[in-house]
Amino acid sequence: MLESRGANFAQIERDHVRSRVYAAFDWHPFDRFSPYTPLRVPVSEARVAFVTTAGVHLPEQPPFDTAADAGDSSWRVIPTETPLAELVLSHGGYDTRRASADPNVVLPLDHLRSFAAEGRIGALSPDTYSFMGYVADTDRLLRDEALAVAAFLLADRVDLVLLAPT
Repeated sequence: MLESRGANFAQIERDHVRSRVYAAFDWHPFDRFSPYTPLRVPVSEARVAFVTTAGVHLPEQPPFDTAADAGDSSWRVIPTETPLAELVLSHGGYDTRRASADPNVVLPLDHLRSFAAEGRIGALSPDTYSFMGYVADTDRLLRDEALAVAAFLLADRVDLVLLAPT
């Protein structure tokens, strides 16, 4: 609907964050496969990891800070075998009720488990990583948090990372 009125939603969101929260905010769209990291094995042989920005966490983990003006750049580790019914959502940027009713919407572990069982992907990594998608101050996210998660993904010998932004 915003597009039909000539508005660009991404620009509206960027302007909102810059004017009210974090003046230096910039985001970088990634709308095609990276030429820097080509997939080196067929998908049917790939070890696949999933990263969500839906604010998913386990009940015993601290919820994401939904009140922080600059967002919450922390992350949570979710073992891939965790039943979806055990997951909790905390996110200030969207209404989590629908995703809580069907977590596969934001963390499609049931589907990925099926793909692995059917041989459509090689295997799932042992862990899934969750961020809260609203992070206006990206310095800590890029400098520390994303690098830490990347190190875990490399240690797990992941070939392909699927990212589901919220």
